[in-house]
Amino acid sequence: MLRFLAATLFLTGIVAPPFARAETRRTRPREVVVQGAKAWAVATTAILTYRNGDRVDILSPNERTPANVEQTRKILHDWWGVDTRIDLDHSLEFLESGGHRKQFQRLGSMPEAQFRAIVGAERDSPERVRIAKLIREHYRKHGPHSLIGWDYARYIMLCRWGYSVGFLTADEAWQRIFPAAHTIQNAFHSWDELGEDYLVGRQFWSKDETERSGKAYRDIVEWLHRAPNSPWKRLPWTMPLQP
Repeated sequence: MLRFLAATLFLTGIVAPPFARAETRRTRPREVVVQGAKAWAVATTAILTYRNGDRVDILSPNERTPANVEQTRKILHDWWGVDTRIDLDHSLEFLESGGHRKQFQRLGSMPEAQFRAIVGAERDSPERVRIAKLIREHYRKHGPHSLIGWDYARYIMLCRWGYSVGFLTADEAWQRIFPAAHTIQNAFHSWDELGEDYLVGRQFWSKDETERSGKAYRDIVEWLHRAPNSPWKRLPWTMPLQP
């Protein structure tokens, strides 16, 4: 009965989903809770943050306990090959200079005849044809803004992780985060568009990861879109982003 009640409350948006509960616990945080423009900037990372069971109300994804810092170091190492401040700078430079959006936009903007030729050549590979059509459709909607949400949301997440493990000071993290947040805000018209762009970027990045955990990410985006206590519902898209 209790499980049924909990599921009902979650589906109606009255309570946060399990992946978002970390920030609702009644514990006094050691990190400063962000508000206003800082809260907006951090909320751009909500999809991945909630997927990891972390928080979007502080700069660090979680309290910087030794165990949490070690776990964050592992994430940086396993997923980004980042073990030092220099490694972090290189990853941030990669995302800022083009990231995955460079190749995506090149494929999305190709002439129609060239696109049809590629689809024809890949007709024996339905997955490649699907991705090609996904790229084409998404690029038609967002043009040169395609995958800015995917690349820069991860850029901001890297800054949060970098602060968590001590590669960046809080000031250094915010100095990087706010320009990235401005770039995201200027590229899209709503949180919905950001969520769509992130999911498309993830599909483009990895077929295997999309098959493994794509539904979990889609569920998080759906919750962010509709739940009254979602940060995407509480923070207006057009909020002025003054540090």
